[in-house]
Amino acid sequence: LRVYPGADATFTLYDDEHDNYNYEKGTYATIKLDWNDKKQKLTIHNREGSFSGMLKKMKLNIVLVSEKKGTGNNKSETFDKTVTYRGKKITIKLN
Repeated sequence: LRVYPGADATFTLYDDEHDNYNYEKGTYATIKLDWNDKKQKLTIHNREGSFSGMLKKMKLNIVLVSEKKGTGNNKSETFDKTVTYRGKKITIKLN
């Protein structure tokens, strides 16, 4: 998960079964993310929704992007934080 500093931001992560049209019937999940640039805090809110086979927990590798890390198309090898998200709100201080 790449966080681009410089301003406050909000993003919604969307996830579904990936292989059918059940999302049209409301079978999907979303997770709201808020970045507070002044406090350098990322809040990952409670998951909303569910679907069959949904991961109950996710390992998130978080990179605070700078000129020297997190840029380009290559996979990042170093992370500022790694957290396990279990569907409940968490706040992470970066930097």
